[in-house]
Amino acid sequence: MINDKTKLIIEHYIDKVKDFNIPEYQVLDWESEEAQKLRFSALINNFDMQNSTLLDVGCGLGHLAEYIDNQNLKLYYTGVDIIPEMINRANNKTFKNIIPQFMTIDFFKNSIEDDFDYIYTSGIFNLNLGNNEKFLEDAIKIFTLSARKGVCFNLLDESCREKYGNKYYYYNKNNILEKTNNILEKQNKKYNIKIVDEYLSNDFSVFIFF
Repeated sequence: MINDKTKLIIEHYIDKVKDFNIPEYQVLDWESEEAQKLRFSALINNFDMQNSTLLDVGCGLGHLAEYIDNQNLKLYYTGVDIIPEMINRANNKTFKNIIPQFMTIDFFKNSIEDDFDYIYTSGIFNLNLGNNEKFLEDAIKIFTLSARKGVCFNLLDESCREKYGNKYYYYNKNNILEKTNNILEKQNKKYNIKIVDEYLSNDFSVFIFF
């Protein structure tokens, strides 16, 4: 059974992912292709992922895998998404340096047998779903229990609320830092947290190191 959150996500993206005449970054609601690459660059610059395993939750059309492939970074990449049409398009792409695995899975409902060094997600918390704070908190708990070496997720900064409107959800850096610290302290794990926000004015990434 599809829950309300999943239904909203599918309804938001399904027509765009079926339209091959619009740029791929617009399918995923990104401002530009360059903005996507800046987020990916922040990930690569902050995690040493060479020869590691990476899970990309909400991988969309496989843009992170393409970026990694072009950086000649050797790692084991797995991308999951809840929309089959996204995965179908990702699976039809050609890669020269990595062999990505793409799967249609709701990561928050279905376990994946493999363990991962790093877990990354970009944009899945941006659409206003009516329960974003709980969704994010639950996701942080799952990500931090599942990753061996690190977790990264990005969020829209509250400063761009007026620019983009109520269709999206916005976050305060200090609140996110406090929330994440509280979750990790209860897990009794050694960790470090860093917020990176210089790559874009409307976006910030949370890096958790184990």
